[in-house]
Amino acid sequence: MAKGNVVSKKLLAKKDMNFFAEFTANAAKAARMLGYAVAAGVLVVFVVLAFIVAFFIRNTLIKNEIKALENVLASPEYANLEQEYALLKEKLNEMTNYNYALTQMRKTVDQIDPAPTELPEVLAKCIPSDSYIDTYTLTETQLEFTGYTFTYYSPVELVYLLNQKNVFTSRPTVEVSRVSQESKGEITDAQTGKKYIDVINNYYAFSVSGVLVTNVHISVTRYEDIEGSSKTLGGIQTTTEKAGNSYEITPIKNYTYAGVNYQLTKVFVDDVLVEEGSFNEIMANDKYTDVARKNVDIKLFYAPVATDAAPAQG
Repeated sequence: MAKGNVVSKKLLAKKDMNFFAEFTANAAKAARMLGYAVAAGVLVVFVVLAFIVAFFIRNTLIKNEIKALENVLASPEYANLEQEYALLKEKLNEMTNYNYALTQMRKTVDQIDPAPTELPEVLAKCIPSDSYIDTYTLTETQLEFTGYTFTYYSPVELVYLLNQKNVFTSRPTVEVSRVSQESKGEITDAQTGKKYIDVINNYYAFSVSGVLVTNVHISVTRYEDIEGSSKTLGGIQTTTEKAGNSYEITPIKNYTYAGVNYQLTKVFVDDVLVEEGSFNEIMANDKYTDVARKNVDIKLFYAPVATDAAPAQG
């Protein structure tokens, strides 16, 4: 019995030693983990404090910049800036209206074409050798003349030569009539003294009237398309084209005036709105094309676009 008790005490002592060893190892491991956690916590606190200090410094700098900017804006140089802007804007509107009035008067002058001064010289070079011009009337749009010839077809030949010089827009009116013998009067024979009518030297009277090749004037005016606004974006642009020639207005989709970017919204031709299909074609091709047939008044309406949009062309 005594021997058995000694064995049991040794086993219990051994188990106690193993327990304490394991407990000590776990305690050391827990201590290390706690140290890591404390270190991580200290690091997080340090980072947070660093961010707080950085934000504080940045906020202070921004406040200083704002204060400096407020001081600059409060200086005499900028004190009347808004008032000066309003005055400049009003002056720009006055100059725009003045420019529009001047270009409107210029448009009226441009649409009055003087009669071509070189036409009489062209006419003289085309007269056949058996004909002559008696009278002619020349205006800015029409040429009329009369004359006499010994050959019935000479007036037609004269008109053909003038057409070769691009004088008339279409076939002119030509009238040829034989001069009556009675209108010539009697001729007295110097030797015999007898009077008779000359029936040998026949000749013809002719008259020609036709419309000259004229110029066509294309007037373009741009407007701001804002409700209640009649502001013009610059003056009237007037160009001159030969009748029958094609012309184009480009670029047309975008326009810049006084630092503001605009985009085309609608087009009027002689106060008639261009229909949607044609307008979409204008926008797609960035140009308006037509044939010069008569004087045309084109009005382009533009709406302001956002400042962050692509720069417009003007």
